[in-house]
Amino acid sequence: MSKWSDPKWIREELSRKWDSGRILRYLLIQDDLFPLRMPLKRPIRSDVNENFAEISRWIKILKDNSNQTIGFGYELIEKEMVHRQSGRNYLPTHAIIPSVQDALRLLKKEREADKFMELAQIIKTEWPILNEWISKYPHKVLRASDDWSGILAVLKWFFNHPRCGLYLRQLDISGIDTKFIEQRKGILAELLNIIMPRDTIVQNAQSFELRYGLRVKPVQIRLRLLDHEQFIQGISDIMIPVEQLAAFKPAVSKVFITENEINGLCFPEIKKSMVIFGLGYGVDVLKAVAWLKEKEIYYWGDIDTHGFVMLDQVRSFLPQTKSLLMNESILLSHRDLWSVETKPFFGQLTRLTPDEHRLLNLLQGNTWDKGVRLEQERVSFQQVQKAMEIFKN
Repeated sequence: MSKWSDPKWIREELSRKWDSGRILRYLLIQDDLFPLRMPLKRPIRSDVNENFAEISRWIKILKDNSNQTIGFGYELIEKEMVHRQSGRNYLPTHAIIPSVQDALRLLKKEREADKFMELAQIIKTEWPILNEWISKYPHKVLRASDDWSGILAVLKWFFNHPRCGLYLRQLDISGIDTKFIEQRKGILAELLNIIMPRDTIVQNAQSFELRYGLRVKPVQIRLRLLDHEQFIQGISDIMIPVEQLAAFKPAVSKVFITENEINGLCFPEIKKSMVIFGLGYGVDVLKAVAWLKEKEIYYWGDIDTHGFVMLDQVRSFLPQTKSLLMNESILLSHRDLWSVETKPFFGQLTRLTPDEHRLLNLLQGNTWDKGVRLEQERVSFQQVQKAMEIFKN
C-alpha cells in the first residue's frame, strides 16, 4: 500500500514541517501554514478496476485514522471518479490538517510546543531583541531547554561587563561555572552577537574569548638555550608565554626552529644559539617576537609537502630563514625510513629556493613513490651532528 499515501506518510510529511521549524514558528507568527493542504499519492483511473479491493482497503485505513474517526488530525478531501466498469467512486485526493493543534496532537508534540512557548516568553521578556532569533531558530530554543536560566544569566553578565579583560575562570556569575560557558560557546556567541553593542565585539577574532573581551590563555613557547654560558641559573629548557619571549631578547645570534619535540630536546649544543620547538602550524605566533628578525633563523621540518609549506610560512615573516636538513640528499639517504604523506599539499609556494622548489615538485609528482615523506625525527642523529658542525666553528 506504500505506493499510495497512507496515515504514516501523512505524519512523515507533517514531521518535516516540524523539523524545519515551521510549526513552532507558526505558534509565534501565525502565517498561512494552516490549514495545511497535502496532495495525496493516490490511484489513477486505470487502477480502479484492477485494484478495486486494494483501493477500498486504502480508503478505509485513511478514514479510520482521520479526524472524523479519532477526533483530531487530518480531514480528507474526496473527488468523484466515474468508471465505466466500477461505476461512481469517491477517492481521497488531499489530506487537510485544519489547525496547529491538530498537527501537534498528530505528531505527539504538544508538550514540546508548550515548553517552547514558555521559553520564548521568558527569553523575549528579558531580551526583546532576541525575538527574531527565537522565530528563526525555534529548535535551538528547545534543544537548550534546561540551560536557559544559565544562558540568560551569562548574557546579562556580559552585557553589564563589556570587554572585562578577565579569564573565563574569573567570571563571577551566580550558579554558573567555567564549564557551562565552555560547553555552550556556540549558542552564547550567536546571542551575544545580537545583544552586545557592536563596538564591544572584535569581529574578526578567532576565539570566543578574544571576540568578547576576555583574557586568553597565553600561548606558550618551548625553547632550549644551547649555550651553557647563557643558561638562566642553570636552566636551559624553558616554557614561556609569547609576550614574555618578545621582551626576553636573549643574547643569541642563531635561532633554530624545529617541529618535533624530541629533536628540540636533543639538539646539539651551539654557542650563542637557541632552539624553539613543538609549534607545528602554530609557528605563526612567532610573528609577535620582533627581535627574531635580527637573528640568523634556521628551520628544520619534515621532508614532505607540508614541511615545505611550513618553511614557506616562516619565511613570510622571517624572510632570512634558511632550511636545515631538508634536501634531496638527506631524503635519498634514508629510503628505509620513509613513510607516506596521506594528504599532500599540491599548491604553489612562492618563498622557496630553487633547490627547495625542485624537491617540492618531485614530492608532489610522486617521483620516487606515492606520498613519500621523511619525518624529521627519523633523520639519523649522526647526520644531525654533522650538519651542526658548521655552526660550532
